[in-house]
Amino acid sequence: MDRTPTPRAPRAADRSAGLRRGLQILSLFSESRPELGVSEVARELGVHKSRVHRAIKTLEDMCYLRRDPRTRRYCLGYKAFEIGALAGRHSNTLSWARAQLRELAARFEASVSLRLVDDTDLLIVDTVETVDDPELHVPTGARIPLNYGAGGQVRAAFLPDERICDLIARHGLPRYTLRSITTEAEFLKAVHATRERGYAVSEGETVPGSFSVAAPIVDRSGALTAVLVGSRRKLGFTRPRILEFARAAVQAADLISARSPGQAASPPPGDDH
Repeated sequence: MDRTPTPRAPRAADRSAGLRRGLQILSLFSESRPELGVSEVARELGVHKSRVHRAIKTLEDMCYLRRDPRTRRYCLGYKAFEIGALAGRHSNTLSWARAQLRELAARFEASVSLRLVDDTDLLIVDTVETVDDPELHVPTGARIPLNYGAGGQVRAAFLPDERICDLIARHGLPRYTLRSITTEAEFLKAVHATRERGYAVSEGETVPGSFSVAAPIVDRSGALTAVLVGSRRKLGFTRPRILEFARAAVQAADLISARSPGQAASPPPGDDH
């Protein structure tokens, strides 16, 4: 008779409420919200200010948070940076592909980034920039939502339309510029075009006067694992030159897919070519 114990489902009693609250606080910080006050955190978590204050002071003592003496608000501390940098170095399973990023960036004088799939979002794990343009800078570690430029359209191309519509209903389609896609019909049209072509092109949707191209990196089963994104100012770039950039991005992404252990390039769902 098999006496192997049956794994039991985790219980609430097995979890640390204090640790959970601390991690929830750290998770509130983002690129758009680098600083938070105690009242803001309490409001976000629906917890009394006294409990939040104790948790924040503990995180401050451990150097995961630090307080700006001028604003008296909190931002991520140096210990959070140290751990985040370590996680970033070990999370990029395609770090060896940086040569392809450098080659593409130099050829088109562009910013080229590698973005790993994390659920429905993309996480930037590597970037090569040939031009110092703060508006086009995409920091490593940034999380990119579904409708943010060409990269998001490639991510969405690997999701069923029903799932895309559900995500739009829950999160909306934020406007970044006057050319941003903000309706479900427009976004689905862009996604369908991406599936058909095998790559995405976005013009002025995130930064005025710029464009981005994106191509999928897939595993052996055809599942999306990462997205290669190139962006630059449109000045001096004709339409044929933009399409040349897009095709070069596809070639680089296919090369990364083919060279990954146990992987081979595959077109996105719905591509008949």
